[in-house]
Amino acid sequence: MIDKAKAVTKEDIRRMMARRRKEMGQQEIDEKSVRIAEFLLSLDFIKNSQTIMAYVNMPGEVRTEKIIEDLLKAGKTVVVPVCITQTVDLLASQIKGLDELVAGHYGILEPKKEYIRPVDPSILEVIIVPGLAFDIHGNRIGHGKGYYDRFLMKVPPFAKKVGLAFDFQVMPSVPVCHFDVPMDLIITESGIKKVM
Repeated sequence: MIDKAKAVTKEDIRRMMARRRKEMGQQEIDEKSVRIAEFLLSLDFIKNSQTIMAYVNMPGEVRTEKIIEDLLKAGKTVVVPVCITQTVDLLASQIKGLDELVAGHYGILEPKKEYIRPVDPSILEVIIVPGLAFDIHGNRIGHGKGYYDRFLMKVPPFAKKVGLAFDFQVMPSVPVCHFDVPMDLIITESGIKKVM
């Protein structure tokens, strides 16, 4: 447990959330991920957007395979991130199916080299973002490398930034820095949370 007498750091929250996620069983993750996907896919701005970027989940994260498959079936241009470790940046790359993915940096599924189709971040309409923790103001704590913070600075202001999380990952507040980019809304298994 975190000592409330001292200021809670991002690293404290990362450790706590990583521990909580490890306590979840796969069935619980799967069931909650299905509900989260249903909430996300019901949104009008998802239905009305053509170019959508979605993360490919790591173990313990909200699963995104169904989201990606449903978006592809709906004829959307689906884009996934590719980690560029040399510059600690993300490349947006279009995929046409989950079979184009292979384990890349950090064990995250990314397009195979022959399926890298770069997409300019300026055309993204929606970016679906993972996180270890979020707060009710849309602030996010990731794994600490800054990949998403750097990338989100390149997207147009009209692009909707949507965080996916389990209920326990949404806190009243999290520490923020000047370069942190907040989400426009957060979706959990209990519903769509508009940020304050």
